[in-house]
Amino acid sequence: MNARSLLRSCKSTLLPALVATAMLTGCKPKPTDPPDSTGGSDPTTAGDATAEGGDDGDAVDPGPPQEPDPPEVAKGRHEVLLGHYEEAIKILDPVYIDLKDREQYRAGGLAGAWLAVAHSQIVFENAAEPAGHALAMAEKTGDAEVEAAAKLARGASLLAEGDFTAAAEAFAASAAADPSSPESLLALVWDGEALIGSAFGGGSTIVRPEDLDAAKAAYKKAAETASGAGDEKDIIIGRAEEGMAAVADYQGDKATICTHAFASIDHYKAAGAAEFLVHGPSDLAAKYKCKP
Repeated sequence: MNARSLLRSCKSTLLPALVATAMLTGCKPKPTDPPDSTGGSDPTTAGDATAEGGDDGDAVDPGPPQEPDPPEVAKGRHEVLLGHYEEAIKILDPVYIDLKDREQYRAGGLAGAWLAVAHSQIVFENAAEPAGHALAMAEKTGDAEVEAAAKLARGASLLAEGDFTAAAEAFAASAAADPSSPESLLALVWDGEALIGSAFGGGSTIVRPEDLDAAKAAYKKAAETASGAGDEKDIIIGRAEEGMAAVADYQGDKATICTHAFASIDHYKAAGAAEFLVHGPSDLAAKYKCKP
């Protein structure tokens, strides 16, 4: 979902349907962080010799040994960010099932969250189970990145359902959970999209103009923070710049539309983004007859 495709649900005549075409990329995914030294056990019981309130001295079961995040988690996340949602599902679905079955708390939570995000862009009903698991693992581990990913997944599902207010709340919580992480940066971008939806109130007329200002602020923060996002920098900035171009369009700020549209196109192409993402700012540039 992007700033232009989101408004098809609020303003159906705004843009023609965009066709997603998967594009291969040579970008090297940023590896996810390994689990902490507690082995991913429940932080509320880690280190306790007995169960809470127990009198018989029985040791708390810390669960099976926790392994480093498998590379498929970072690879799947990268494909989601690029807009290659079907490819991401193919990568993440089997590894999520395996990690969940083997009680790998952190890695399973991250895999479930990104799987849910991918599903929310295609058939959002399929996101419910992995998103729920991600939220459970965030609570179990107390891991900031898992929390950010889980709340991102929750927000993505709500945004797909058209519940813009609740989606914005979930994205804001994700963005605050682990600032500068890919999860939180994408949450900032989609917070902007939820605010655009709220500004239109589900219709074709702007009813809350202040939400457009809030959306622009979210996109700007995402673009500025993404400068240190490593291999994911271009795709995050591309999404954020597209959002700022869309807000400029809705606010009638013709002076900045072309600048943001061209910046988005450049970053999308540098990242190897899906073609349907590139169409958003390209359509805006064509609409305003922008010249490089």
